[in-house]
Amino acid sequence: MIGTLLDLAADLVRWLHVLAAFAWLGGGLWVRRLTLRAEPLLDQRSDLDVWETHSLQFWRCERIAAPTAAELARVVWSFNQMRWMVGSGIVLFCLIYYRQPLAYLVDPSVARLSAREAIAASVLGLIGAPIVNEFVNRIPLRYKTLYMIATIAHVLGWAWLYANLFSQHGAMIQIGAMIGVVIASNILWWLYPRMRKAFNVLFKGGKQDPIDKQYWARRGLHSYLTLAIVFLMLSSHMGSVVRANGYTFLTIATVLAVSVGARWVLDAIHENGGVMPMQLRWKAATAVVALGLMMTWMALPRTPTKQVTAHTSTHAPVSSGAHPAENSSVGSVASSAVSGAVPLRADAIVQQRCAVCHAAQPSFPGMTSPPKGIVFTSETLPLYASLIAAVVQSERMPPGNATDMQPDERKTVTQWATEHAR
Repeated sequence: MIGTLLDLAADLVRWLHVLAAFAWLGGGLWVRRLTLRAEPLLDQRSDLDVWETHSLQFWRCERIAAPTAAELARVVWSFNQMRWMVGSGIVLFCLIYYRQPLAYLVDPSVARLSAREAIAASVLGLIGAPIVNEFVNRIPLRYKTLYMIATIAHVLGWAWLYANLFSQHGAMIQIGAMIGVVIASNILWWLYPRMRKAFNVLFKGGKQDPIDKQYWARRGLHSYLTLAIVFLMLSSHMGSVVRANGYTFLTIATVLAVSVGARWVLDAIHENGGVMPMQLRWKAATAVVALGLMMTWMALPRTPTKQVTAHTSTHAPVSSGAHPAENSSVGSVASSAVSGAVPLRADAIVQQRCAVCHAAQPSFPGMTSPPKGIVFTSETLPLYASLIAAVVQSERMPPGNATDMQPDERKTVTQWATEHAR
């Protein structure tokens, strides 16, 4: 019952988080669109304006260089969207990823982490990334090259760390959350106080500090990674070609590069009056082809071509070539009988209910590669005991109980996996 309520709470928080994210990202992209499409004005108070159409209406937006106190009193602050997004994101991360870290973050073939170790490693990145980023942002403005090198090294360094620490899906989720926290802290810790400072100065008839504008112009470059955040955080809804291809660092680096490129293309389109420049079309087409070829290469199977048979007999071994002693250790736990006095064996249940997907060549309809790259054999099954215990007991696997795992079978597998968890 508690698990069901927690799942419901996670769904509600997820919906709130998505709404807040759309509101914030949409507002940011809209302001960027206005900035790039605006044209100079001769008005003494307005320096830029832009005309837009929406819902059979025509709109004229102006950027006021020196607003009056009466005009500033009508300002609507938009930072609440960011606060809601950060707050809901933290709660969501705890309800899903920290509640079941062995299912979402850990891959025993990458690093054998306990649940507490996985959570500690994740929290370290979520706290450490914005702190390191703040030191990078304080590099003097005149050192442009140093700043870019430090920023790239900062992002890719974390990506490399978690690519060698978490499962591929877990690393993608972790990096997406970390970039989101970095951008949010950049806005809430730095931009918001300086916006208040600028508001107070202009309200009293003064002028803004030009150095603050220069620093924000540089800090604002982080927004080029916002599209990567969306992609990485939604990776759980994508196929194994994206989230389980075996090239974790390369996949994350590619997503980051594509995000920067996509944002650059959007900027170029806005600057060209809403039309993609012809030269850019050829570059974009070439990039799409290259990306497709690279993804095809990454999707090529690296697992052995020998198929793992999904046995239907309750006494079937884990694999045809497994040693009897190994099968005995895997299926040592017995539960109630399926029918009559025939005992349930964990190895046979896994082969019948799980290995139809988790095989080198899955036999489940529509499944072309094993989820997360996990293949169950007599050698690998004990390595995934902790993960199996978490996902089978919580009924996350099989997804939607597609292979009709029975309650007594689930109990047997959970008992075995719990006893053999490392």
